[in-house]
Amino acid sequence: MSNENKAEQQINTYIRQYRYKIGQQSQKMQSIPRVAIVTGANGDIGLETARAIGRAGFITILACRNLKRGHRALRELQDTTGLDSFVLMELDLSSFMSIERFVSDFLKAHTQLNLLVCNAGTAFSHYDTTYDGLESQFGTNYVGHYLLINKLLPLMKQSLCPRITIASSIAACMVNQIDYSRVTDVWRFNRFINYSTSKLALLTYSNALARQLENTDITVNAFHPGLVQTSLYRNMAFSMLPGIHEFRNWLWLDQKKGSVTSIYLALSTDLEGKTGGYYAREQPTAVHPDSMLVNVQDRLCKFTEVLVASNTHAPSLLDSINGPRSE
Repeated sequence: MSNENKAEQQINTYIRQYRYKIGQQSQKMQSIPRVAIVTGANGDIGLETARAIGRAGFITILACRNLKRGHRALRELQDTTGLDSFVLMELDLSSFMSIERFVSDFLKAHTQLNLLVCNAGTAFSHYDTTYDGLESQFGTNYVGHYLLINKLLPLMKQSLCPRITIASSIAACMVNQIDYSRVTDVWRFNRFINYSTSKLALLTYSNALARQLENTDITVNAFHPGLVQTSLYRNMAFSMLPGIHEFRNWLWLDQKKGSVTSIYLALSTDLEGKTGGYYAREQPTAVHPDSMLVNVQDRLCKFTEVLVASNTHAPSLLDSINGPRSE
């Protein structure tokens, strides 16, 4: 069996398992619509994850920054699945105002949120800032999802079997710790280190959130999708080299194979009640040791709250969080 067929078979298994579980519930429980949000669902892993979630029976919100690509993804999903349960909504994670508007519109339309897939991101871009003045990779990949999650948590706490999945990366292990000066000081910016920092922040926050929500029904797990042929690497110089696409096709995973772990975390019945994990290739995997430290988690959350409240990337922000670091 080819790897592509194996990936399709795995995805179909998770969909069947989830639908079977729902089918075993009472008619009243079955009648409650399941709702999911997938950020960055206009392409790549997000698109494949949204496709599987929709086939599993969810009303699936495609939360996309680029509406032109979003409409193209919506048409493809409707055409390939025959379902009308996909809904496109605009969400730009680099804008606090866009996040506020998205959450407000979503809450007006839905009384359940059973699954939140935090997939969107940007990588290896040159220095830029978000609409609110944050370094763009940290601001979009991490802070945007941090805000989105926190604004949706009240509804998720009232929803059936809620799950949050967060796309981190093995790149998180390319840095020893979160260096906050990389986020606040433009002169210390390095597009590779800053990307890795944003992914370590996501992983650390995933563990912090799982700890904070341990007395609720919400589970939180993070994952590394693998090296996947996605548009995420469009800012890398090697993407312009002759023959690089053929090399990537041979070495890297395609979008469907790269989406399997994301779909596993979203749908697998094996993960019911399991939280605070980090997965790769559908298996628990080694995690960055810093991300497990409670004091590191608390420091990150405090920094983020100050960052959001001030809407700035001024270096003086560090004064509010600096203190003795426990080993």
